[in-house]
Amino acid sequence: MSGLDTVPSPAGPAAGGTPGCETCLGPDCAFPAELSALSLVELQVLHSRVVCQLEHEYLTGPDGPHPVTQDRHDELVAELEARGGSAPAD
Repeated sequence: MSGLDTVPSPAGPAAGGTPGCETCLGPDCAFPAELSALSLVELQVLHSRVVCQLEHEYLTGPDGPHPVTQDRHDELVAELEARGGSAPAD
């Protein structure tokens, strides 16, 4: 994935990742500033990683998801809808 400058989330909440989950993208992890520069596959992978984190935060956080994770999810859904008319189901 050439245009995606992110790395697997480090384990542990202090590092912004989800313990035991290398496929989630924590709120402290790198996120592309410009989603339109990503290919559709890169966008879908990024969406998958953010949804993984979002689900983890809903399940473990008494206050719900982190605002950064929710904002990233909203941005990704908007970009996916703009490209194909519909976003993937969560």
